[in-house]
Amino acid sequence: MSNHSPFGVGICLRTNWQSVGIILECIRKEMPACILSWQWPGALVDEALSRLGIESVITTRKDLKTRQIHPDSCESSRIDYRKVLQGSDKIATILHTSGTSNEPKAVVHTLDNHLASARNACLKLNLNRKDRWLLRLPLWHVSGMSIVFRCLMSGANVVIPDPEMPLIKALHTHRITHVSMVAAQLIQVMDQPPPASMRAAIVGGGPTPPPVLEQALRTGWPVRTTYGMTETSSMVTLSDEKFPPDSAGPAIQGHELKIAEDGTILVRSSAVCLGYLREGSLQSATDDEDWLHTGDLGRFGPTGELYVLGRKDNMFISGGENISPEEIEQTLHRLPEVQEAIVVPVPDPKFGQRPIAFIRGDADFERLPHVLAQYLPKFKIPVVYPWPTEIPSTSVKRNRKAFANLAVRLQKRQSPIPGGSLF
Repeated sequence: MSNHSPFGVGICLRTNWQSVGIILECIRKEMPACILSWQWPGALVDEALSRLGIESVITTRKDLKTRQIHPDSCESSRIDYRKVLQGSDKIATILHTSGTSNEPKAVVHTLDNHLASARNACLKLNLNRKDRWLLRLPLWHVSGMSIVFRCLMSGANVVIPDPEMPLIKALHTHRITHVSMVAAQLIQVMDQPPPASMRAAIVGGGPTPPPVLEQALRTGWPVRTTYGMTETSSMVTLSDEKFPPDSAGPAIQGHELKIAEDGTILVRSSAVCLGYLREGSLQSATDDEDWLHTGDLGRFGPTGELYVLGRKDNMFISGGENISPEEIEQTLHRLPEVQEAIVVPVPDPKFGQRPIAFIRGDADFERLPHVLAQYLPKFKIPVVYPWPTEIPSTSVKRNRKAFANLAVRLQKRQSPIPGGSLF
């Protein structure tokens, strides 16, 4: 691994102990680790590496054209963790944003960024050597990498389960105290009691439907909602029982938050990334006062908790009216018969664009638009479709682009659910 580009080496591996060791060894050697999704098509991996000027990739995949290094040839078992914990202001990792609505961005973190995030989280959670954190999120996502750094710093145990083991069984079998989940994972386990060892079930990666949160809390899950992003090296807020479950909680010590005049959430912290890697150059992610403009819209509650209202760039215009997909989703999520919903725009000859909703749950689709008419103006009531099976989950977050493409195809070839709109 000595012949590497200025921006390091690619790593495209499944999440396992060998992968963790290789990533940490790269960081220890001050060789930037560009961690790429195992679920990306080969052409996308090659394109990302080429765009970043990275000439080699550690992988077992056979569908990549980039020069490959087999992981068995890499040192991954004798890492000097003390050196890693000393920190560095040099590039440690390159992680891509989820790209759920736009092209993924290459986000550059220093080791100091990761350790600042871990330090703040460890203090907030009182993480210690007796704790056991389940790593079920991928290492190519910042939420997965952050677990490694938190446990390194606190001495807590990272537990990587058999990927085929059901989540609820893994939690009980390994006597897990902490787990990071997205809403789809919480839905899988919310009707079953957590292990007695569980201290915190941290749910992020996007909004979680209130009925799901309420059911999980009734079942005994110690749910704590959070807000963060790739650029902030993971979470910057965290809730507890003192805050409404539909909020993301207040800012964790070490992170500053404010809401700009246009409603955008701004973050300032030593955990904020170094910048974006674009066309061979590093571009800052912050303004002149070191504020990161997240692109998310939000507001503060009466006790300082953050409410995330949606992505600014997700908004679209229908019949001259601005529509936030997340506002419609939040309304749908208030209905007990709706387990999960995602709203996307499709072109419409009369209105320019109109909202389409995909819904998972036991909703009466014919009656649903009339129920929504109690809460939403007519132009925001979506055409509804059942949750699709043809879109695999390839990200921690739902891929809005894939849902939008499917919505366009469905609109062209078939009618929606009868009565599925009040337009």
